[in-house]
Amino acid sequence: MRDTKHFSIDEITWNDLDMDAVYDRLNICHSSVGAEILKQTLTDLLFDEEILLNRSEKADYLSQNKKQEEQLTKVFSALGKTKKVSFLDYIFRLKEIKPAGNGIHILLIILLLLSIAAIFVKPAVGIVALVVMVALNIILYFRYKAPIEPYFNCVKYLVSMIVAAEKTAKILNQNATAFTDDAATLKSLVRTFSPVRRGSWLITNSVSGSLADVIMDYVRMLFHVDLIKFHSMHKFCMEHEEEIRKLYEILGGIETSICIAHFRDSLDYYCLPVFQSPDSAFHTEDAYHPLVKNPVANSIRTQKSVLLTGSNASGKSTFLKMIAINQIFSQTIYTALARTFETTFYQVLSSMALKDNILGEESYFVVEIKSMKRIFDALSMDDPSMIFVDEVLRGTNTRERIAASSQILKKLSHENARCFAATHDIELTKLLENDMENYHFTEHISEETGDVLFDYQIRPGCAVSSNAIKLLKAYGFPSDVVDAASEMAQKNTQK
Repeated sequence: MRDTKHFSIDEITWNDLDMDAVYDRLNICHSSVGAEILKQTLTDLLFDEEILLNRSEKADYLSQNKKQEEQLTKVFSALGKTKKVSFLDYIFRLKEIKPAGNGIHILLIILLLLSIAAIFVKPAVGIVALVVMVALNIILYFRYKAPIEPYFNCVKYLVSMIVAAEKTAKILNQNATAFTDDAATLKSLVRTFSPVRRGSWLITNSVSGSLADVIMDYVRMLFHVDLIKFHSMHKFCMEHEEEIRKLYEILGGIETSICIAHFRDSLDYYCLPVFQSPDSAFHTEDAYHPLVKNPVANSIRTQKSVLLTGSNASGKSTFLKMIAINQIFSQTIYTALARTFETTFYQVLSSMALKDNILGEESYFVVEIKSMKRIFDALSMDDPSMIFVDEVLRGTNTRERIAASSQILKKLSHENARCFAATHDIELTKLLENDMENYHFTEHISEETGDVLFDYQIRPGCAVSSNAIKLLKAYGFPSDVVDAASEMAQKNTQK
């Protein structure tokens, strides 16, 4: 989904960029709300620098105030996580429950109490009535509880969130100026949810097995107190959906700020992005990938789209992902892994790590065409797009691939977009030299060992070497295979 201030990364782009691993790199959340909001934060690209700056200031505050950060971490650790189900999905599934009154339960309680009173008037009748009412109350208790019991954990977690909100507000009142509004809102929400919190212990099942817990279980079965409390809580939740969402977003946002602070502290260096007009040059200095161990930093300044060529395994795909992830970081956590990162607000889309759809009976080429079509559909939107393509149309023959991919990349370079594309088709560098700037990666052969070595540094211009056959030799393929391949390649070059 997308509105005037958000663009949600789609599933293809998320998978292309290994964003699950990127998310894991940032995720130190102890609560479900924190983990869910962090995921949402990395998914939704913002187009409002004021919101991003506020998010950055919160992370900076926590980074500089470790005591409060530790206190907040304890609160979120106590809040904990729900089991496999998103809290937000779970809480709004309460709508599936038909509103139910407590009349039947109150009637059963009254009848039970009357049967007890009858013992003192007519003992024989009273005892029979009591046995009947005890049995009836227990049977009806389990009948009424069965369809709503799965939602008990949901409202229990909501109560835990209210407790966490109260503690969080107190911690943030300790001169946490970046969180002033959040603290005030949490205090207000705690007051709003006081009816939910009051008596919430009635729906808590026994876990310790103590005598008091066992007695309380029988009290629930006989007097239906947990069902009565749940129905009142259910009604309250349905009337305060917006407040629940706000509580969820603020608590999750605060723990997300902790994640951003820790992530920044773990980096060798980072910078705040600089957002410019769409017609400005894209420029980054010493940018690096968050998932690569001992990454090689790269710099680039370009006014146009970029076409990357180079040897296999030389770093083209990693470079594309590095730029894309830093763009996403810039519009989500206001952080770029670089010395300088000058860009604009973009929609980010990619077509890189596609697979054929066997279950859907779609070939790789069909999957690739559909992936590219969704990118073209995005070009009609108002905001500019940053597009990443690795080996466009690799699923078809060389002649048609070069013809079609040249026109696709040309279109993407002139339609309110900045495209970064990687290719092995050197012909494209000539066909698109007026539309895209050429950069390349290369390798060299060790004179001592004969190994193929890479420095992973981007260079201007197009590649002048290839290494597929060299890699066959380096990885120990039979010499007759390597020699025959070299001879055939040389003949084809001479034609």
